[in-house]
Amino acid sequence: MTALPVSKLKNLVILILLLANLAMLGLLLPGRLEKQREAADLRQSLSELYAAQDVVLDPDVIPDTVTLYALELAEDPSADLQAAKALLGDQVLVQDDSTRYLRTYQSAYGQCSLGRSGRFHAMLEDQAESGDLVKAAKQTLKRMGFTYSSLSQPERLRAGVYSVTAVQSVLDAPVFGGELTLTYSNNCLSSLDGAFFTGAGTMTRVSETACISAAGALVSFLSARYDLGWVGSEILAMEQGYLRSETAAAAAVHLTPVWKLTTDTGVFYISGVTGEVTAAA
Repeated sequence: MTALPVSKLKNLVILILLLANLAMLGLLLPGRLEKQREAADLRQSLSELYAAQDVVLDPDVIPDTVTLYALELAEDPSADLQAAKALLGDQVLVQDDSTRYLRTYQSAYGQCSLGRSGRFHAMLEDQAESGDLVKAAKQTLKRMGFTYSSLSQPERLRAGVYSVTAVQSVLDAPVFGGELTLTYSNNCLSSLDGAFFTGAGTMTRVSETACISAAGALVSFLSARYDLGWVGSEILAMEQGYLRSETAAAAAVHLTPVWKLTTDTGVFYISGVTGEVTAAA
């Protein structure tokens, strides 16, 4: 028997692998299509449920559910130092105020402080000028180790002063209330203020209970509408993410999975753990 040339043997192996992949796809595709149909039917049923209560809910507003768990972010001095050096340079003086759970950094370029509850504030001097504030903000946040889920366009505050706001992301989910505002004066970064949970690299899961589904959150909201005194008539947007909750451990930040519901009369959070509905502050 004549042996096959190496090139033909390789082509034969590739053909066998391709046929195997096509066979696997043929087995998986019907299941995926069925799940998509079931998800679409559920969205339509939820829309009809809300319509029966005289509330408009477009099925397209309802997102897929992501598996999220309650998290604890421990104190991370190295991440704090990275954020400070990104703004102040490598030569920084560190002061730790344990009574107020506050760490302050100073250099010739300004000062910044980080509270263990996520509070972040910085006042800067002699920063480089930039003609593209969004690009500059992205570069600064990257150096700081701040992962964002969204970044606003520059907003004019007054003549020569603009702000760009970033929403922090943890495990690819937004942290509601985790906004950090960068302010530019004459195209130079002059201050940062808001929230920055630097312990994202030290996170641990503190519960085995996964976040409730979008359907569960919508049913919880509809059940609580009268207790809330909600008199709205439309659900405008729905988003899954995290919300900071109080914890007895002062050196840690606790993030709870939630659903954020934007309506025509206000914003509400539905706990992904208990289904409790609260109005946003």
